[in-house]
Amino acid sequence: MDDDPRNACLFTFGPRASASFAAHRALCVEAVYQLLKSPARSAVVLVFLVTLLTPFAAGLAVSEGVRDQYAAAVREGPDVYITGDTYGSNAPLPVSTADRIAALHGVTRVVPRVIGRTYTQGTFLAILGIDPTALPASIRLVEGHEPTAGGDVMIGRRAAKYLRIRVGSQFSLSRKSDLTFRVVGLFESPLTAWEADLMVMSFGDAADLFGTPDKATDLMVWTRPGYERIIDAIVRLPQEEPGPLLRVQTKDLVGRYTQRGFNVRAGIFAGFYAIVLGLGIPCIGVISGLGVSERRRETGVMKALGWQTREVLEMVAIEHLIVGLVSVPLILVAATAWVDLLGARGLKVFFVPNSEIMAPFPIPWRLFPVPALPVGMLALVLTMVGGLYSTWRAAVVPPAEAMKT
Repeated sequence: MDDDPRNACLFTFGPRASASFAAHRALCVEAVYQLLKSPARSAVVLVFLVTLLTPFAAGLAVSEGVRDQYAAAVREGPDVYITGDTYGSNAPLPVSTADRIAALHGVTRVVPRVIGRTYTQGTFLAILGIDPTALPASIRLVEGHEPTAGGDVMIGRRAAKYLRIRVGSQFSLSRKSDLTFRVVGLFESPLTAWEADLMVMSFGDAADLFGTPDKATDLMVWTRPGYERIIDAIVRLPQEEPGPLLRVQTKDLVGRYTQRGFNVRAGIFAGFYAIVLGLGIPCIGVISGLGVSERRRETGVMKALGWQTREVLEMVAIEHLIVGLVSVPLILVAATAWVDLLGARGLKVFFVPNSEIMAPFPIPWRLFPVPALPVGMLALVLTMVGGLYSTWRAAVVPPAEAMKT
């Protein structure tokens, strides 16, 4: 048993492993000592990282939050959207088309709607003209009742507060000032932008407001599962019966278009910030003290005492790993304060078009798991790349030269 060669391997491997562990532990202790020895230098690096990466984290958080809300709005929608087709673009279509679509096998419901834009008191409003029974489930009435007569409207609670109107208030819209509307209900929604800019009225009132009587901007179509064949039938409909050309878009297609738009905006933001981060790497190397004479002398002293270049680099890597890890929660806290307490000031306009002319609303945001993971990785990359190169340059020269002022 004692002659088993496997025991000999374990006997020889154990001390080596212990010595290696002790060496790495000593480097960790030295790294902590170096950080505590120069607290001002460590604090400057932390402040620089937080200042540099907080806008990036806040921007990604807003992008993810807005993307999630738009995706939720698409999921609540119908299976198919149908509009008229004029030169390859969306166009209104007669309401009578809804009856032809409803007659198709597999269609369970067809709801025409009118969507448009207008202003009141200089504030942007999105108008939705629709049968109140077809409203999305996320629109929850909190005061008053749904529109039941001509001129009745519902408006988001935040928009009503901003415009200083309440249930029973009467007003007109700049689109057609001779029409008078009356607020009969206020609603809330987890989709925060809807509370700030959405006004709901009957289909007929919206058609009169935009001067398109008996026409809908689109038809919302609900179908039974497996509606792909129904789409083919809808596309062939103008060929079988006289009528306008139709443009058909499925829920999946609308969702992909929406996500693609947000990906483009996020890509532009990330591309711009890549330039900023590229400039930040050499700055880290300078402000961390790795490129100045004091730290250069420290490296020279370590080499004179017998430190190997690998050991110096490992110690500095551990030092910067600690700084990077400490910076991540500080960055996330600062980003949370920016988007939650300050309302993503300076970022909202980029990710939410028209937000500057809408009633104020809390910007949606999501910090975990994106952008927390990429921000953490960037913090480590910035500190490592910005510091290791300068340390390596000081460590490969003779100690006497490195210790020169």
